[in-house]
Amino acid sequence: MHHTPGIPQSLQDLLPKWAHFCLYTEKFITHELDVDLKGKRLLVGVSGGVDSTALLMVLHYLSQRNECEVIAVHLDHQLRSESGEDASWVMTLCKTIGIECVLERRDIATLAEEMGIGVEEAGRNARYELFSELMVTKSADYIALAHHLDDLSEDVLMRLMRGTGWPGLSGMSGVDPVRKLIRPFLMMPKSTLIAFVKHLTIEWHEDATNSDPSWTRNRIRNEVMPLFIKENPNFKDSIGRLWKIGKIEQDYWAELTSDPVEELPNSMLEGLHQAVRLRLFKASLDALGQGQALAHTLFKLDEAWSTKRVGSVFQFPGDKTATITGSRVVFSYKH
Repeated sequence: MHHTPGIPQSLQDLLPKWAHFCLYTEKFITHELDVDLKGKRLLVGVSGGVDSTALLMVLHYLSQRNECEVIAVHLDHQLRSESGEDASWVMTLCKTIGIECVLERRDIATLAEEMGIGVEEAGRNARYELFSELMVTKSADYIALAHHLDDLSEDVLMRLMRGTGWPGLSGMSGVDPVRKLIRPFLMMPKSTLIAFVKHLTIEWHEDATNSDPSWTRNRIRNEVMPLFIKENPNFKDSIGRLWKIGKIEQDYWAELTSDPVEELPNSMLEGLHQAVRLRLFKASLDALGQGQALAHTLFKLDEAWSTKRVGSVFQFPGDKTATITGSRVVFSYKH
């Protein structure tokens, strides 16, 4: 399958509707994600599917007015016989629009077996590993990923299923300052991306594994999500609002707990609302390293502190502990 020649070359060549779509994406990046594109170098993960093709093209058009550079990154997972065709298709598209393309191949199935993890997780790990390598070798500023509103909706359902607390329940972040990730399409439904790529006369490559029911995400997408949409046709819009509320709350709490400490004295905790105490506990635990602080253990810790159960020790994932003493709560990491 080859792309059709005659792809619009610039924002000016697009229909006004699609030029506005690109400019809306730029506004979302600068205002919602607080990322300035001017003069930046962006790595864009491009699988060859419609989502990442749309992102590559939008950033390509925006790069001209922001004087930024776009580099496409494609990782061939070698899981399907046609994966080589996907790779050469991405290379051809990039050549046509004059964008540098980095192509890597990894045997994901073997990696998954060696590490004793699922193929999906192994693929994700390999992609992020490649991105972090290229951030250095290409002196890039950000990695742009094509997650959209449909993905966000699935992510929220998966988090709900796992028992994620608030505000994490509002879904994946639009920007990850540590890994330098941005997700410019988070408020865009997939249907809009499909219509945009069709307007550009580009025929994308669909990954057949997207319909494989052995993957949890695919079951959520193909079986669970349609039930929610049937009950509430505006469900995805509701998720978009939930995400915005979650982002505001995360920003607020991040500011309030910006200086996590390994010891929280009783004099500081007394008189605080339970919501603030729980946040301080979580921030102190998160500062110790990897491992999510589970809500039910945080509740138990708070109850023990409230009832002055001196000597109580609580274990958290990542070999982290919280100990209640006569004067404070002490957080430590078992080396």
